[in-house]
Amino acid sequence: MKLRHDMLTHGVYVVCAQHEGRRGGLAVAWATQLATDRILICVGSQSATRELILGSRAFGLSVLARDQVDVARAFGRGSSRTVDKLAAVRWHTALTASPLLDDCAIALDCRVDAVHDDGSHKLIVGQVVAAERRRETYEPLAYREEDY
Repeated sequence: MKLRHDMLTHGVYVVCAQHEGRRGGLAVAWATQLATDRILICVGSQSATRELILGSRAFGLSVLARDQVDVARAFGRGSSRTVDKLAAVRWHTALTASPLLDDCAIALDCRVDAVHDDGSHKLIVGQVVAAERRRETYEPLAYREEDY
């Protein structure tokens, strides 16, 4: 049996980066905490945002709440090569200059600590250098393939 996206529970996150005057973002369901100060994200080889992450050696991870399916869809469709996904949302930066969404549950500013090549994807470990709780309470947005 082949593992499908809906067999495990995943949260939904927006990962953003900027480098040399370009910025981008994408929605991901593969992000996890490795330690109190380490985050692992998985980004496909076709991603324009991945190029920005590798170039800047940093990324912002915005944790989405249950009421933010529309934000996940906006960042999950299209390419940052052709669409400025950040133009439609309010965002800010912290220490690394990576975009962090103003309207999210938690915002984590990360410096790239390690990159592992897994063929069609890169596994990127980030060290959290700044963290913000943007909502006191929230229910996380769970990934459901039918939403996208």
